[in-house]
Amino acid sequence: MDVVLKPVAEAQAEWELRDRLGRDLGKVTRSANPEAYKIVAKLGCSLDGVVTAHGTLDSAMSAIATRMGGACSLDSQEWD
Repeated sequence: MDVVLKPVAEAQAEWELRDRLGRDLGKVTRSANPEAYKIVAKLGCSLDGVVTAHGTLDSAMSAIATRMGGACSLDSQEWD
């Protein structure tokens, strides 16, 4: 199942996770340390149980894609 990350805030420190049908799967957050990205899966969804801590956004997206058996892409069309 494909997953899309969509930025939540202008600071680009949080992204919502949704599948292609628009279902909420959780979010990815970046801590004060820019090297730390955390996947926060919605309880009970297919993403629940994925490894949460990652050094890069790309690593987090790869873990999501692997867990979901599809692609994980970044929706950046909302950014100015």
